[in-house]
Amino acid sequence: MKRFIVVCLMGFSFFEAGPAQGSLSLPYNMTDGEQQLVLQLIGFTTSFRPVDNPYPLGGYSGLELGLSMESLSTEDIGYFGSGASVDRNVVFPRLSIGKGIFDNVDIFFNFVPFNEGTALGIYSGALRWGFFQATFVPASFSLIINGTNTNLENVFISQTVGVDLVSGVNVDPLSFYVGVGTLYGQGQFAPSITLENAATNQVGRSFHTMIGINMSLNEVFTALEIDTYSTTTVSFKVGTRL
Repeated sequence: MKRFIVVCLMGFSFFEAGPAQGSLSLPYNMTDGEQQLVLQLIGFTTSFRPVDNPYPLGGYSGLELGLSMESLSTEDIGYFGSGASVDRNVVFPRLSIGKGIFDNVDIFFNFVPFNEGTALGIYSGALRWGFFQATFVPASFSLIINGTNTNLENVFISQTVGVDLVSGVNVDPLSFYVGVGTLYGQGQFAPSITLENAATNQVGRSFHTMIGINMSLNEVFTALEIDTYSTTTVSFKVGTRL
């Protein structure tokens, strides 16, 4: 437990220390269509994703702590509006806390504290209900309802709400899962980056799929997840279940 906390603190300290992970800024004079794409490329792809063992935490006593590294494809943004120098990918850490509340219902809280390296601040919450566990095979189904707020330099702020159906299979020490769902979102753009020089609000929705693998060794686990919205993102997570 102590080692895991140290790893989390070191991970955040590294990303606070410098821009090696890639920086992100939005160009000026973006049209409505380009703002819609920003909502998809940043607002949707920073939404909540489990990167986790699909099985419930085990009731009220269940607790999970995790640190994930997530990628954000941003190359196309550099061609919007007046153009900007944008890294091909931005990688950022996200700290997650999960808590069982009763039976097969868990709640999660994820966050990325705003830092100068990525210029991103992200806060997410989710409720997971494991509504079915097979008796004769190690399979389960769960429903995840989630919401996220993303802030990029105070010039782009988005809110998303999503619902996902996830199916998992556990073959100790490995777990495999796939999911499908939908995501609704809106994004507010500051006047300084819009073609109209006025604050704008964009809304949209996206189809969402995920596929992941989890390996557990005693109380520690690692997980790899690939999510697809309008673009594809990859997340890697290390955590512990107590």
